[in-house]
Amino acid sequence: MDIYVTELWMDHALRYDHMSPCKFNLSLNSEILDQIWKPNTVFINSKAAHIHKSPFKNVFLMIYPNGTVWVNYRVQVKGPCSMDFSAFPMDRQSCHLTLESFSYNNQEVDMQWTNWTDALSLLKKEIILPDFVLTNYSTSIERQIYPAGVWNELTMTFVFSRRYGWYIFQAYIPTYLTIFISWISFCLGPKMIPARTMLGVNSLLALTFQFGNIMRNLPRVSYVKALDVWMLVCLTFVFSSLLELAMIGAIGAKMDVSFLRTQSSIFSRAQPFIYLLFIKYTFSKSFLYSFVT
Repeated sequence: MDIYVTELWMDHALRYDHMSPCKFNLSLNSEILDQIWKPNTVFINSKAAHIHKSPFKNVFLMIYPNGTVWVNYRVQVKGPCSMDFSAFPMDRQSCHLTLESFSYNNQEVDMQWTNWTDALSLLKKEIILPDFVLTNYSTSIERQIYPAGVWNELTMTFVFSRRYGWYIFQAYIPTYLTIFISWISFCLGPKMIPARTMLGVNSLLALTFQFGNIMRNLPRVSYVKALDVWMLVCLTFVFSSLLELAMIGAIGAKMDVSFLRTQSSIFSRAQPFIYLLFIKYTFSKSFLYSFVT
């Protein structure tokens, strides 16, 4: 993630408002930053971070007459995200970046978010990634106790929502079609056992292969994901159509054709109705999340 970090602090040793004439501010080279006092702010939870150097070190330094130091630098940082795939692929993920003074506790450096402007703002109106969209961001401040004292931690939280269009076309629509194909067996006569068996078995094999192909590209976690529930229920519906075939076949050996048609008609109406209800409630995110957690 590329971000601009702005820091302001007061250093009375750098005051020059007593001089006359006095400039409104001084913009200095970034090399001067190594010669003055700094709060030594770091991303305490980052995995990697570096300041851009294209074509030179991207650091801005300004000093005001009252001794206020303004430092702005462009940094690329890689931070942790608390991943929860319970509602996958309609999930939301939160990522956190925490700033802290590495060398000074809050008795020496009292780190705070600015209150005269937005502490966190976006340079772009909308941030869209290949798989995610930034939907929310916020800031917070916490106190962390260490053996050497108490430190103020400034945390930025970014919430990303997954773009699930790819999964609609690769997972949901193909499973719809497979279920609908398995229902063709309900339209066939109760005596057409070979044709109905072929449709049911082929649908079950196709869905099983598709399930394995999808799972191969998904994150491996120890808990059940929403997509797992979807695929397993679809497998259950196809398998139930085979059970209906077996029941009709077993009853057919003892009953007449009119009774078979009645029983087959009941199954052919009940299963699509139940499946459509399942589709309706599946795309309710609150239902999905509560079902898998």
